Amino acid sequence: MPSVQRAVLLRAAAAALVLGATFGAEAAVSPVLAQRGVERAERDAYVCSQAARVDSVVRAGRSQHDGRPPLSRLAGAARCVQR
Repeated sequence: MPSVQRAVLLRAAAAALVLGATFGAEAAVSPVLAQRGVERAERDAYVCSQAARVDSVVRAGRSQHDGRPPLSRLAGAARCVQR
């Protein structure tokens, strides 16, 4: 019986070590993922602002004689919200 108890204790200790390593890795990875998310949001905002600028320049160049935009509309970048 003592060998069974020893095996159970060894397995429990190994599981505790794995669990601790998992939480440690998660704590190390979370800030990195958050930073990448911030960088991607900044990059997307820049891309969308450039797409909106180009769209406004093109539409201004193609506007009708009385200043109204034409009926056709150019599509912006895929990740940009169209309003």
